[in-house]
This record gives sequence, C-alpha cells and structure tokens, in this order.
Amino acid sequence: MVNNPIRVTSLAGEFIRSVVKPGDIAVDATAGTGQDTLMLAECTGSIGTVYAFDIQEDALEKIQEKLKIKGMESWVSLIRQGHQNMKEVLESKGVKSNTVKAIVFNLGYLPGGDHSVVTSSATTLKALEDALKLLAPQGMITVCLYPGHSVGQQEAEDVLTWCEALEKPFVAHHFRTLNRKSPPTLVIIQRMR
Repeated sequence: MVNNPIRVTSLAGEFIRSVVKPGDIAVDATAGTGQDTLMLAECTGSIGTVYAFDIQEDALEKIQEKLKIKGMESWVSLIRQGHQNMKEVLESKGVKSNTVKAIVFNLGYLPGGDHSVVTSSATTLKALEDALKLLAPQGMITVCLYPGHSVGQQEAEDVLTWCEALEKPFVAHHFRTLNRKSPPTLVIIQRMR
C-alpha cells in the first residue's frame, strides 16, 4: 500500500535502473543533493563510471562525503561545471558519442540551497541537445521538471516543446500528476537504436 505520492525522482530512478548495468557510463547532469549520483553509482558499480555535474561547490562537497561513506568515491567523477558544458567536458575525459547509457536531469534549484541559482531553458536545452549525441543505443535520459516557480514554468514548457519535436531514433514520454496544480513532472527520452 502506498501512503505517500510517488515522487518523480523515484519514478525516474526506477526507469534508469531498468537500463543501466555494471560497467556502464552514466551522467548526473545536475547533481544537487547527490541522490541521483548515488543511484547511478549503485547501478554502474565499481567497474562503471558516473560523471556528476554541479556548479555549486557546496553541493559537490556534500556528495563527496556521501560517496565516501558508501565507499563509492572512486566510482564517480565530480565536475564543477554547468550541464551545458557536459559534452565538451566528457569528450576531454575520453567519453565518446553514443556511449553513455543514462543521463539524469533534476532541474530547478538545490533543495535547501540558494534558490537564485537555478537551471534555465537556455542551458538546459543545450545540455539536452548534447545529451542526445552522447546517449548510447538503448540508453535513456530522464528529466524531472519543476514548473512551480516562474523560471521553472518556462523551462518546463520549453523542454516539453523541444521533446515534441524529437525524431527517430528517439522516443519521448511525459508523466505527470493529474490532480495537483503545477506538480513536478517527468520526461523520459529513450534512444531506440
């Protein structure tokens, strides 16, 4: 029996777990609290690699501590860069196009952090374009959208419009709560071949 509503981040994690296996490459494009980073590291294991991006040093330091407690610090490369720089940074580390099994975006601002530091359409759409180039066949991108604030509302609208224009080999899905005003929603993009 479910006592609490399903969170979009939990739902995204379930989808990611269905495609990421030990040894894979995965990216947390917006590391934030590190929840997705840890989940990806559990999926890729010690033989895979997770790259986690965030622009806030404080967030990365907290994630480093969480990884250390779990004994996973060598499984994850923490990168203090915005997600719009993901492709260039990964290429500099030897990651090639069409090789990343999963890329996770959790947009908005860092919970408990500075709410003036927020993702926006301009950087997110560039990051998504680059994510398509990095994504491996049968790979997946998840995007948690938070339209409950003005910047988030515009970003959500722009991301959904962008997704609607995707062509083969990509398929985009949108999951949302129907009986709440401006709820967080989840987009999943699959690369079919």
